Amino acid sequence: MVADLIQHADGRTYLRTGECDGCKGKATCCTFLMFTLQRPLSEDEAGWANLHPGIHVAGDSLRIDIACSALVDGRCSLFGTDERPAMCVRYPEMPQQLLEGCSYEMKEVALWQP
Repeated sequence: MVADLIQHADGRTYLRTGECDGCKGKATCCTFLMFTLQRPLSEDEAGWANLHPGIHVAGDSLRIDIACSALVDGRCSLFGTDERPAMCVRYPEMPQQLLEGCSYEMKEVALWQP
């Protein structure tokens, strides 16, 4: 089993265990882009987002449904190559990014500091 410690600038640290199994051929996390909003959307911005069927606002996140062009039959054609972006290798970095059926597990951990 693979385990990674992921440290965030705000001081939180997560232990991620497991390995990507491609959602058993669905590659769910590769079918959208997710952004954390720095502030709540204004009423006008929320209205704009609601006019776009592929854009969803949930709490402090904005999700845009668009599949990665590297997906081939539900699998990443760049998996295991140097061409695969580092952010794909690191994903997920927070428990909120775990999708239903994800093969990773995450938990927040406290690091000992002298």
